[in-house]
Amino acid sequence: MLRSLRIATTFKEGTANARYRAEIPLRELARRGHSVVRPSADGSFAGLVQRERPPWDVALVQQATGDDDLAAVRRLRELGVAVVWDSDDDVRGIPRNSPAYHRAGGRRGVRRLFERTVEIARTAHLMTTPSAHLAELYRAEGARHVAVIENYLPNDAPGRPRTRHAGVVVGVVGALEHERDLEQLRIGAVLKELLARQPDVRVVAIGCGLGFDDPRCAWHRVVPPERLEQLTRGFDIGLAPLADGTLARSRSNVKLKEYAAGGAAWLASPIGPYVALGEEQGGQLVADGDWLAAIERLVVDPRRRVELATRARGWAARQTISSGARVWERELRAAIERARDERRVDTRVSRAGRRRSPRHALQPPI
Repeated sequence: MLRSLRIATTFKEGTANARYRAEIPLRELARRGHSVVRPSADGSFAGLVQRERPPWDVALVQQATGDDDLAAVRRLRELGVAVVWDSDDDVRGIPRNSPAYHRAGGRRGVRRLFERTVEIARTAHLMTTPSAHLAELYRAEGARHVAVIENYLPNDAPGRPRTRHAGVVVGVVGALEHERDLEQLRIGAVLKELLARQPDVRVVAIGCGLGFDDPRCAWHRVVPPERLEQLTRGFDIGLAPLADGTLARSRSNVKLKEYAAGGAAWLASPIGPYVALGEEQGGQLVADGDWLAAIERLVVDPRRRVELATRARGWAARQTISSGARVWERELRAAIERARDERRVDTRVSRAGRRRSPRHALQPPI
């Protein structure tokens, strides 16, 4: 029987990244008997590196990208702790109109930020990411050990009841960086036209704005995770439009899983994380100019909509963390074994060096 793991972690609360890449998997790992501690409540590295002999097997470091973070990763390795660095962002694609771009220091700052993340990925015993595109990117930059681990849903998400409502609700969820996708694909104009043509339709936008006002269109700028789940359980059709580009190809497919868990049929762009998905997972892929027609077909065909939604919930039930935890366990153990192998090599080299040193070499010069 494999022994339980001792896992330390650092992440920033309140972000979707931390929710899917740390909070949900670590909660499940703790339920399975592993020890999980968060030494620093603020998500910083301070509690991880302040001990000379940390009692942990592995540190899961989520989305840490600063100079201090690189130094801390190096320090953890010196202390004998396996380091797993997780990232689901292609920092090269930070939109120029976003606050994050200016905080990074513009074009040069973004380039330095990417170079630092590459060094962190090379230094860690393992990089984990939900994106095959990011995995290939960092492997090409010299990261030797990179594992793709998808984002998984909470175990109870697919079984929660839907929110009853009249008519057909079309929903779209996206953060600030998704507004470029909506603008480029003219999703606001599409939904405005849809409302004009279909009186039984309502639109719900969460996060990103659509650029128009209508009494049948509700916009929720910021919502906590539990409220997000409640709102998506009222969607009949969930939209996931992506404009092709570096940032789009590095996305995960978790948005479709969220829609599916809420019982919605979904429509998505054939880009990046969505290209391998389709009707078996409860949705359809939509070419850039076909959004209005694709949405309207599902609006007027309730049988088809329900058929896809049923498949979506079945898919979501197979995408919970109870299944994904095994992947996390396997990769964490591999990182721990890698760190132990390094220590064995270092010990042998150190002992060999001492055996080769003559006694007089240890005496101070006269």
